[in-house]
Amino acid sequence: MIHLPPRVQSLTIRMRTVALSAAFMLVVFVLVTWAVSYQMVSHSRQDRQQVQAVYVASKEKELRHYVELGHATLVRIAHGSGEEADLQQQALAALSRMHFGNDGYFFVYDRLGNVLLNPGSMGIEGVDFCDPADAGSDQAMLLINKARAGGGIVRYNWIKPSSRTEAPKMSYVRAADQWGWILGAGLYMDDIERELAAFDANAARTLRDTQIRISAFALGSIMLISLGGLALNLHNSRISGEKLRRLARRVVSSQEEERARVARELHDGVVQVLVSSKYLLETAQVHLEQQQEHGQDPKHAPPPARRHAPQELLAQGLGRLQEALIEIRRVSHGLHPALLSDLGLAAALRMLVEQLRPQCPVDLRFAEHGAIPALSEAQATALFRVAQEALNNALSHAHAGWVQIALTGNDRHVELRIEDNGRGFDLKKVRADRKGGIGLRNMRERIESLEGSDFAIHTGADGTRVEVRLALHAPGPEPDLRPDIRPDLQAAVPLQGALLHDLEPACAARR
Repeated sequence: MIHLPPRVQSLTIRMRTVALSAAFMLVVFVLVTWAVSYQMVSHSRQDRQQVQAVYVASKEKELRHYVELGHATLVRIAHGSGEEADLQQQALAALSRMHFGNDGYFFVYDRLGNVLLNPGSMGIEGVDFCDPADAGSDQAMLLINKARAGGGIVRYNWIKPSSRTEAPKMSYVRAADQWGWILGAGLYMDDIERELAAFDANAARTLRDTQIRISAFALGSIMLISLGGLALNLHNSRISGEKLRRLARRVVSSQEEERARVARELHDGVVQVLVSSKYLLETAQVHLEQQQEHGQDPKHAPPPARRHAPQELLAQGLGRLQEALIEIRRVSHGLHPALLSDLGLAAALRMLVEQLRPQCPVDLRFAEHGAIPALSEAQATALFRVAQEALNNALSHAHAGWVQIALTGNDRHVELRIEDNGRGFDLKKVRADRKGGIGLRNMRERIESLEGSDFAIHTGADGTRVEVRLALHAPGPEPDLRPDIRPDLQAAVPLQGALLHDLEPACAARR
């Protein structure tokens, strides 16, 4: 698995966030475009149906008007004087002259279904016939039956005179009772189809323009989001870079301070003890060599008081070496407390309080609630260091009468609380001070580096409370607490051991 630097990981997370935001915005715009297009198409279909209904109604009204006009002419001629045959010829001649539009005309059937008037007799050039002539055809029967039933609109397909192509046609027929004729007039519907086609084209153009506008708006919004995300990333990168530089300086400073501390511990403690041991051992060696040179000569025998001087010097040297061993162990444990790995966090905190209590004029308490699960080394170390830092702050600055460390746990979380009744401090001021408050920042950063953790500080005139809550994804195995694991554990952690190392100055100051 490749581990990226924190800065790269943070930048990658922000870029992913911006990309997800842009993708979400794109999906939203696609859905909005689809919804708008669907609504526009739906409304366009409804409008088309309404327009078509209006056109058809207008054509029906127009045909009815023409036929009524022709019927009025036929009635007027039929009531004239003269022979019936002559009057019929006059009526047909008058109707033949009454054509309308480009292809509008009248047609007349007799009571037997024979055609009495057709386009050929009306003088329409290039058209021999334009309506059903066979009285038994389907179209002719539709017209005749409709007229005998009281008249009305009949729709059928027929040859259009101007284009000589088949087109949908609508005719209106009615019966002329004077001679038993059937009078009708027809209009072709392709004009309506052209109007509707133009309407559809306009609707499609409007829909396309709307989609283009929405797409342009979506693209512009996504570009703005991307540019905003890029600007935010650049800004955050500068801030993160500055934080990383400060953190790097703090890390280097902490390393140098720790090296200086270890060097002082070694020079002032271990080295001095080893030098003293070396001096004692060299002195004992000189005395032994002198005894060997003089042998058992009574003249040169040492006084009784100094006869056991080499043995005493050796014993003192061994004692000093034991002190050096303890000092080295204390320094090494100061780098990492071994008690955490051996018995866990609760035992380490309890040992911290018990060993520090006799040296501090403060009521130190430790409370353990619930079953504390086994923690990882990083988790236990972070919680222990937070307790150390909070306890050191309470002893050094709070002037508290009592300090309590409480550890609570179950199979889901572990909670650490360090509370005192001191005078508190200005939390906002400490946080705003970049040079001060390093301990608080160290505590927060330690805990925030752990997954599923919460860190909070509450302070006031009645005291300070530091709370850490660490969520556990799964309960860890129970620690092995058999008494035969480390029989010499108590001896391995002396009173001046690692747990007291960072807190000794605070207790000395309170004394």
